[in-house]
Amino acid sequence: MVSIRRKLLFSGGIGGIIGFCYVAGYSLDRWYSLDLTQKIFYGKWLLAALVGAGLVYGIFSLVERIGKTAENSARVVWLSGFLHSRCCCVLLLLICWLPVLLSLFPGAFSYDAYWEWEQVAEGRITAHHPVIHVLLAGGAAEWFHELTGSYNVGIAVYCITQMIVLACALTSTIFFMQEFGLPRWMQVFALLFYGLSPVIQLFSISVTKDVLFTAALLVFYLYVIRFYCRREVFIAGRKNWILWGISAFFSIILRNNGLYVVVFTLFVMAVGEIRKRKTLQKRFLAMLTAVAVLYGLYTGPFYRLLNVAPGGIEEMLSVPLQQMARVHKYDYNALEQQDLELLYRVVPKEDLDSYRSTVADFVKKGFDRQGFDENRKEIIELWVKWGRQHPFTYVNSFLLGTVDFWYPNAVVDGYQDVYDKSSFFDYQVDKPGTEIVLLPAVHKYYEALSWDKKAQQTPFAFLILSPGWYIMMWLVISGYLWCYKKYTLLATMLLFFLLLVTVFLGPIALVRYVLVFYAAFPVLLGVFLYSDLFLESTEMQQKRKDCVEML
Repeated sequence: MVSIRRKLLFSGGIGGIIGFCYVAGYSLDRWYSLDLTQKIFYGKWLLAALVGAGLVYGIFSLVERIGKTAENSARVVWLSGFLHSRCCCVLLLLICWLPVLLSLFPGAFSYDAYWEWEQVAEGRITAHHPVIHVLLAGGAAEWFHELTGSYNVGIAVYCITQMIVLACALTSTIFFMQEFGLPRWMQVFALLFYGLSPVIQLFSISVTKDVLFTAALLVFYLYVIRFYCRREVFIAGRKNWILWGISAFFSIILRNNGLYVVVFTLFVMAVGEIRKRKTLQKRFLAMLTAVAVLYGLYTGPFYRLLNVAPGGIEEMLSVPLQQMARVHKYDYNALEQQDLELLYRVVPKEDLDSYRSTVADFVKKGFDRQGFDENRKEIIELWVKWGRQHPFTYVNSFLLGTVDFWYPNAVVDGYQDVYDKSSFFDYQVDKPGTEIVLLPAVHKYYEALSWDKKAQQTPFAFLILSPGWYIMMWLVISGYLWCYKKYTLLATMLLFFLLLVTVFLGPIALVRYVLVFYAAFPVLLGVFLYSDLFLESTEMQQKRKDCVEML
């Protein structure tokens, strides 16, 4: 129980963030600009913040009641059991996803899949994309082509394998809920959500690294909760450490930003152990050491064996390059000639002229790495200088590059396709695959959902499609845990914050970058509604487990 004053304070803070997301997001999504000098903007923000604060306060009060009235019944329902067969759950998910695969057979070979296949076909592997995924996706297409003469066979094998892996990862959340005694309806909801959500369905057949990364990071997150909330039981099980270490390793190697998310999460956990004046468990240190050694072997001898070329630094400079390109476009007449000449040594003028506010790919495509290395200090100083001179331009650039992440009503349209297609999902089979439509009606539905802006603007579609909705829910849940001083569970929310920081610095806002928010949503909802079940004493958890085993 917390004081009304504390609830009002946190509700006001979260309401202020929500109000900004809606007011600023609406302007950015519609006009690609936000005028921070207009007083009317702050008036609208204040009004939206008050409405948001009222809603958040009401939600907090409602969840507080649910926690009190449903706790006992939740345990009783849990004792009745659920689908105790993992194979049945996995099979059900695969059946739900099968129509999507048949609507776009052999699978959505899109996004970076072509470039990954090209690396394998030409024997030139680079670290621009995760090497392990290049070998899996590109290798499957190329190797099966050599065996059968068809690229589709390899793509299909990869997609079906990925579907099984993802289904196993998602199914683990259902048994995770059983482990912590969440009510039966939540387990049913999770299974239905994973099986029927069009976002999960589409990405289950998508040949992109983000799907396997999401599966690994989701499992990693579940073990983070176990470590914090079931410490004694967790520490005693060797299997827990092995699976946690495996999920950490694959989260690191399947996306470049996974390294920062996982390493910093584990670092904070280790520091927390030291601050409590507890010695780090030997198995914890062993797990960290094993992950570090595996990563060293992977990026060392394994990379050298494949002659992996390093990736470019331009990926890390997406935000600064976009900010400078926006200044170049809208404040060109105010710029000094010597500054322009310096910038052109790194980014060609024709690339700067092709600037699009929501994607950095067009600006950084001609990035001169050697020119940047030779003028690194000067370029950094120029970026700082222009930032001081054009602060609102920089702010607009950053907000436009991320708005599709945090505005729930946004149409995910980062590429601003000339054919008026949105960028929600790349629903196609790129070469060398050949698209086969076995279910035309289903194909038409998912094609509209992926590319048609009107389909995404259907009333309440944001509850299913928009990444902004899931991120906002995470924000409310984190605020609730902080407000009610449930710091143990709040610490587990750090992983999602770190992921957001890394994707906010990326070249574009795409659903696949934050797919883990969709995958973790049922778990986050369970943490929100039944946080006390996660914070039970070990003795109470063990008693409940013994009762279940007796039944």
